[in-house]
Amino acid sequence: MPLLFCLVFAQIALSASEDLEYHFIKDPKTWDEAQTFCRKFYTDLATVKNMKELKELERLTEPDGGTDVWIGLHQTSDDALDPNRKWLWSQPEVKYNEGEAKAEWDKGGDGEPDDRDGAENCVAIGKSSNADNKWFDVKCDLTHYSLCYNESSNSTVMIQERRTWLKAQQFCREHHTDLMSGLDQQRQFHDKYPTRPLNSNYWIGLSRDTWAWSDRSNSSFRNWNSDVNPLNHKCAALRAQGRWESDACDLKKPFICHGEFLILVKENKTWEEALVHCRENHRDLVWFIDHERLKRMVQVRAKMADSEAVWVGLHYACFPEAWFWVNGHYVSNTNENWKNHEDNECGMTGAVEKEGGEKGKGKKGEDGKGKGEKGGSEKGRGGKLKAGKKGGNWVKRHCEEKYNFICVR
Repeated sequence: MPLLFCLVFAQIALSASEDLEYHFIKDPKTWDEAQTFCRKFYTDLATVKNMKELKELERLTEPDGGTDVWIGLHQTSDDALDPNRKWLWSQPEVKYNEGEAKAEWDKGGDGEPDDRDGAENCVAIGKSSNADNKWFDVKCDLTHYSLCYNESSNSTVMIQERRTWLKAQQFCREHHTDLMSGLDQQRQFHDKYPTRPLNSNYWIGLSRDTWAWSDRSNSSFRNWNSDVNPLNHKCAALRAQGRWESDACDLKKPFICHGEFLILVKENKTWEEALVHCRENHRDLVWFIDHERLKRMVQVRAKMADSEAVWVGLHYACFPEAWFWVNGHYVSNTNENWKNHEDNECGMTGAVEKEGGEKGKGKKGEDGKGKGEKGGSEKGRGGKLKAGKKGGNWVKRHCEEKYNFICVR
């Protein structure tokens, strides 16, 4: 039976920082306790994928001193020669390819990598007795020249000052982009200087470790304090100037959780069923007023939906004959985000498009009640947000149609 209206108001306020998907918890806990807390109330302890995300963590913790908080990185082995150590490029967007790397290790037939002097977890490139420009695994606290990559000029710079690997990484990140990472950058460097073999060893951005993220993601990003040995302890903490240090896991510190702020639920439900699901399992159907970042996040998730649109927290109130978000904020029917400004009836609700529809070719909802969009009119539909090629359109659909939906955590 059609509902006269789908109207429920929610007394919920979102802070401006919540769309960042990081959550700073000030209550001190051990690393294990922090992990348990984050997994219960969010997703997990924070994973950091790049410098931009690290800056966000700094911003988030700055009002409280910005130092000494747990993040999700921890050691998985006490064995310095653990055979499961993973090679990682310093630039996190560059992935280590075992097959491609083998040719570099095999140059000269020296048996690299070999841990000849103990745990050799950093890589330099240089000249051997059998080959030019080959890789060597060496101890990270040795000092060598370094090759810094500069993204703005798409070029590699030779730094003729000796540093440890960590200090070389820090220097390259502060003055350029990062240590040279990946075979594409290496080939580009050799193409620029084809007749210049490296007669000294130069650090490149390749290292290995036994550290892993709590959420099991494969982020290779690290930002260790270059003055402190990260192997001293087993759990990682964010400290001054965004540098990381390891510490005893049983110490109690504030911590940072991360979690999907917006949850795409790939189940087809009516608008009211979606609302109940979100409030029982998360917080509410998503609403975002005029917050541009949240709007873009919704559009991205809409594109991943299994239905042709996704429910959001827009609904039409028969009295006072107006559109509202589920948190009670008024939405003008002349708002530029609406795909059309008609169909303002009891029982209408809002959604976001998955794809840009063509006139006269509207798709049907699961109940088959959808009608064409010729002339921009969409009779009998509630409001849902569709993310098409242009994206961002709010559309109106009847609240009994069934679609995927987006909850806010």
